[in-house]
Amino acid sequence: MTRGRIASALAMGALVAGFVTGAATAASAATGSAHFIKHATTASMSGSNLVVSFKEAGLASGAVETVTSSATATTTYECVNGGGHNPSASNKTTTQSGVSTSGTFTADKNGNITGSETLSPPTASQLGFSCPPGQTVTFVSVSYSNVMVSDETSGASISLPGTYSYTNPSAP
Repeated sequence: MTRGRIASALAMGALVAGFVTGAATAASAATGSAHFIKHATTASMSGSNLVVSFKEAGLASGAVETVTSSATATTTYECVNGGGHNPSASNKTTTQSGVSTSGTFTADKNGNITGSETLSPPTASQLGFSCPPGQTVTFVSVSYSNVMVSDETSGASISLPGTYSYTNPSAP
């Protein structure tokens, strides 16, 4: 190879390397850093369910993300007799347990996902609570705390402060 051809080949290699590096840099700049938008990520009660709404930004367009909403649920159930009363304090239970739900969301062309997930209180049978014959299990209340939204794919997460509560108006 002549000196001219070597110089030409080196210049072409440098040009290709520069193009590839520039393309990679542009791609990573387009995705940014995944994060939840604080003012667009909220929780609210809908009956005894906690509805978590969120917006995450900084994702690649078309990225498929697995988002999990979780909380600590403090749930109370009681036994109610045929007369509509709770006959004994031992026939009432309050438990704390973790609740969560996950969903798959696809980022829009701007690298954002928006969505909502609903957390429900555990059932009495899930908690191992039952009533003696002649009494009915009645849901009394639930409160949710330690609410967290996490993107299992990107690693982004946000905590939602506060406690969200519901009391069954029909419970004695």
